[in-house]
Amino acid sequence: MSAPRIPIRLLSLALGLVACGPAEQREGDPRIGWVADISAELPEWLSETGIYADPATLSPGPGAVAYVPQHPLWSNGADKDRLLFLPPGTRIDPTGAEFAFPVGTVLVKSFAFDAIEGRDGAVTLETRVLARRADGWVYALYHWNAEGTEAALAGADWRAESLTLEDASGARFDYTLPGKLDCRSCHETPGTTPVLGIARWQQPEALAERADDLYTQAPPDAALDTLADSPEEAAAMSYVVANCAFCHNGRNTGENAAFSLEPPVFRENTVGRETDSSASGIGVRIVPGDAEGSALYEAVVRTRQAGYRGDFKPMPPAGIDRVDPRAEQVLRRYIESLEPADAP
Repeated sequence: MSAPRIPIRLLSLALGLVACGPAEQREGDPRIGWVADISAELPEWLSETGIYADPATLSPGPGAVAYVPQHPLWSNGADKDRLLFLPPGTRIDPTGAEFAFPVGTVLVKSFAFDAIEGRDGAVTLETRVLARRADGWVYALYHWNAEGTEAALAGADWRAESLTLEDASGARFDYTLPGKLDCRSCHETPGTTPVLGIARWQQPEALAERADDLYTQAPPDAALDTLADSPEEAAAMSYVVANCAFCHNGRNTGENAAFSLEPPVFRENTVGRETDSSASGIGVRIVPGDAEGSALYEAVVRTRQAGYRGDFKPMPPAGIDRVDPRAEQVLRRYIESLEPADAP
């Protein structure tokens, strides 16, 4: 049974308390609070973590590095604020098939909308935290109050919650705060690191500019235009890298995600290729010149349109409640730019 929908204004009633005093700073470490010692229990309040110096303004805490993935993931139209914390003297190792992150790494992503239910200014809904401890990666979710001043820890094994929101245009829509299992379903694809926004094909410009400080050596080239045959294909690859390839990477042993959509093999694994399993619909992944007849377009775009009655499952399968207008545009342009196989 799906989780109940909670009007966002009611969320503030449960989270209206204010956190206690400032987080403690450790000697020789610019970071403060929990991010300086993530072996400790997660604090009940976001203001005690050291992630933000001022939660109300999302001002980064000491030691934070702000970044934006090269190919941003669609998240229902939310704006996302991302931060990286590395322990002093450590670096990301980009030399393997998957980037290796040192123990003590903390990654943060806060989700906000420009306007909700007539309130002024940006409204932050949630902050997701991913951290690498000595015994593995841990996940956390903080729910924000309606005033945007504080956020409370969701708990050790939290469940998904559905909210009914209203955007700047007055349109009402559903928004799901993910449960812990939702986070793990995306971030724990076999054969990969849980970090999706800093990876082989996701090299944020802000981190590349500080490569000497943040990486053990310069990351490998990740330019898509050198692999694509056209600007339309490069745009399609960019969308797929952001939204699909972290699961469809060729290393997943699951039947439906066993094929790779990573840039070097994107074309050969999609154009004219039949789907592998009836569990996700039968068809051809990309039919040149025919977006509506392509399984990729159907799964990503048509499955989330009102009245869809086909056999395909919506893709990506989790964390999406609204159709991505960029997907519809980018995928259609690419597929229709391809010459049909029966063209003279």
